[in-house]
Amino acid sequence: MVVLVLPLLAIVLSFFVLPSPWGVVLVACVIVWEVAEKTFWLRYTRRLPVVVGREALIGMPVTAVSPIQPEGRVRLQGESWKAYCFAGARPGETLVVEGVEALTLIVGKPAR
Repeated sequence: MVVLVLPLLAIVLSFFVLPSPWGVVLVACVIVWEVAEKTFWLRYTRRLPVVVGREALIGMPVTAVSPIQPEGRVRLQGESWKAYCFAGARPGETLVVEGVEALTLIVGKPAR
């Protein structure tokens, strides 16, 4: 919806406000601007690497939901995961994902 604001505003201004040659110039400039903007964002987003899988989970903060002695449950982005922590943790404690084994997160205390 927001994408249409600039072109529609240019068309309304060209028909009702601006004198004859300036209306056409304004619409042409808006078309060039829109094409340049779309080209920029397409090229920029193609350079960003896609991060998925277990690599994306490592380093993310999690919150212990149950006591982890050494197994328990943690919450990661609204989802409950089975977790394993060598040092143990209390409910509500913030931990960091160090690894993934099947569907179990290996978590540890964050470095301070």
